[in-house]
Amino acid sequence: MKIDRLLEILILLMNRKHIQAKELASRFEVSTRTIYRDIETLSLAGIPVQMTRGRSGGISLMSHFTLAKIPVTPKEKHVIQLALQNLKTTHFPEINPLMQKFTALWEAEEYDWIVIDPAEYGAPPERNELFDLMKYCILEQRKLAFTYHNSNRETTTREIAPIKLWYRGNAWYVFGYCFLRQAYRLFHVHRISDPHVTTHFEPLNAENIFTIFREQATTPATKIDVTLEFSNAVYYRLLPIFPVDILEQRSGHIQVKTKIPKTDWLYSFLLSFGPDVKIVAPEELRIKIQTNLEKAIQNYQS
Repeated sequence: MKIDRLLEILILLMNRKHIQAKELASRFEVSTRTIYRDIETLSLAGIPVQMTRGRSGGISLMSHFTLAKIPVTPKEKHVIQLALQNLKTTHFPEINPLMQKFTALWEAEEYDWIVIDPAEYGAPPERNELFDLMKYCILEQRKLAFTYHNSNRETTTREIAPIKLWYRGNAWYVFGYCFLRQAYRLFHVHRISDPHVTTHFEPLNAENIFTIFREQATTPATKIDVTLEFSNAVYYRLLPIFPVDILEQRSGHIQVKTKIPKTDWLYSFLLSFGPDVKIVAPEELRIKIQTNLEKAIQNYQS
């Protein structure tokens, strides 16, 4: 949405002296021409934005600008409040007082019309402490050491210069420079144990880091064509996962033909349905699930 982009551009300008249009275009995946139109929109709205040429130039706000002078509509206030409500899921202590400041600034009542509960069943209380630790390391430029358990059940000791926390697909990741691999890596937070702070690290090239992060974080998994047959009893479980138009009702079952990323999630997803799913194709996937089921049965044989 354009309003979301305009608001984020404004916040970026408030936190930095100046920023290049090229950097904004890369961040929002739009053209520089679109960014210039956005800047013009901000100017027409009364925001004192200025642009200067040269190597040290760019887009900036005039020094006298303050947040209180932003003309914000009631709808836009609700958008900002919702964004802050979402940030509560990160457990950052600064969010609650920030919401109170916005409420006081706009003389508006804070109405919790949406509740977001990120709680995980069985999640240890140490999880929140881990997020606080990672946040501290990122902001204070301290190395983070930990034991990492990868998807191949291999355990290694890592030390990283953490750069970003990233939330994607109901999971948290930390991105940083891994000193063991001598390269940038993305780590699944749930696979981290025994975290602790070590030494200080020097700031890294932010522009290169951002480019590498985007390339690594958005690399899609290989997708495969699958044909699945589910029993009618699990129809409700399919609704949040597949579009209704590909759920083909047949005699006694539901057939799904689609493309699904070939990841460990696919195997655990299919196994979670037990006898309520049949893999029609591909044969490779049928064999993989059959092998996993046979191994599971062996655990219960005396």
